[in-house]
Amino acid sequence: MEQDKLVRAIKWSVLYIIGYGALTVTGNFIFSDSLLAVLGLTGAAYILIHAFFMKYKRERLFISGLISALAVLCLGILAGKRLDLEGVLALGAAISVIDILSFTKYGKRTKNAKAMSNVHFMSKLIVYGKEKDDVLVPTCGIGDYFYYSLWISGIHTVSDSVISYIVAVCMILLGSSIHYAIIMKLCKRENYKGFPGTVFPFLCVAAQYLILAATGV
Repeated sequence: MEQDKLVRAIKWSVLYIIGYGALTVTGNFIFSDSLLAVLGLTGAAYILIHAFFMKYKRERLFISGLISALAVLCLGILAGKRLDLEGVLALGAAISVIDILSFTKYGKRTKNAKAMSNVHFMSKLIVYGKEKDDVLVPTCGIGDYFYYSLWISGIHTVSDSVISYIVAVCMILLGSSIHYAIIMKLCKRENYKGFPGTVFPFLCVAAQYLILAATGV
């Protein structure tokens, strides 16, 4: 991957994580569960229809990505509100392990990996930034955004302070920064195939969970 493209993608990803995190924190304290459910389920239906039944159109990707991000934000908040501490940590650990396995030889043989190798299909599941001349810059997949909102929302299991929610956003941003630093190094290798993106964000936010649970702050 060209470093210039990677740097632009990182800039957009950081911007989106900050904005997405702010919306997630706001949603936890302001949006009703019924509103979250309506927006989330409507958006999820759109994601499925767009991914499996609508023909690929590049012009649709930017707006579709934003709709998808809003949908998974609402669903992530709803899911996070209903999990206990063990559930949040177990789910996060499972997601990270699956993410790591997807980059192994075994993971590349799964049906999921084969589906992800379909460029047009995969492109429908990514959230993009948009630059001049209609240039689209990929940030993260909608699955990553779902996990981020779930982990932020799950803070209710250890704290009801809005500051703790904001710190969770910062932990995800820290973990993402570690991830970006690693791929900036790895992308120089000829055999670079990518690196699991959920591992370090989860480890950072999980550390916050455990500290809050232990201190009772």
